[in-house]
This record gives sequence, structure tokens and C-alpha cells, in this order.
Amino acid sequence: MPSASGNIISQNGKKFIATFLIDEIQYSFAGSLDPSVQSFNCSNATLTYGSVGDLTTTRAYEGQVGVTKVTFTVANGAKLEGPLNLQISPASTVAGNGTWTSN
Repeated sequence: MPSASGNIISQNGKKFIATFLIDEIQYSFAGSLDPSVQSFNCSNATLTYGSVGDLTTTRAYEGQVGVTKVTFTVANGAKLEGPLNLQISPASTVAGNGTWTSN
């Protein structure tokens, strides 16, 4: 499966945005966190996906934030993961919806 590097950031613990560069096009996955967690930053994230066609529309995801990493698995199989810049304890299981955009 192809992969891309990027980052995942949540400034308020209620919403997040993940951004990745694929073939000079920026793909972003922005969504809500349920339940809300502490603010976090993952500046060394990896996106694994089947095709860029998977990176469209609004999709459900589930995952975990903390203690040392963040992992989101999107309903169609795309996976966003990486180490947190600062640890978050305790770890939280999260779920919600996110929307893919590209530009």
C-alpha cells in the first residue's frame, strides 16, 4: 500500500486536522474527536492508503490518542498514525467522522 508523510494536530482536543503531501497535492482529513482529549501534535505522521480515491468524502474513523502515539483507522482502510510530540496519559479510544479535502 502507498504511504505519505505529514502531521496530525489538535489544538483544542475536540477537533483534529491531518495533512499529507502526495504527488505535490495536499490531502487533509479533518474531523471531530469523541470523546474530547488533551490537545496534541504528531509532526511525524504516516498515512497508509489503497489509492488516492480512498481519500475523498466524509468517512467514519476510530482510533486511539496516547500515551505515546496517535492512530486513526478510517472505515475504508486508510490509516493515519505516528508518535506524539508529547505524551498524553491516559490514552483515550476515540471515534467520529472526518472529511477529506485536497488542493
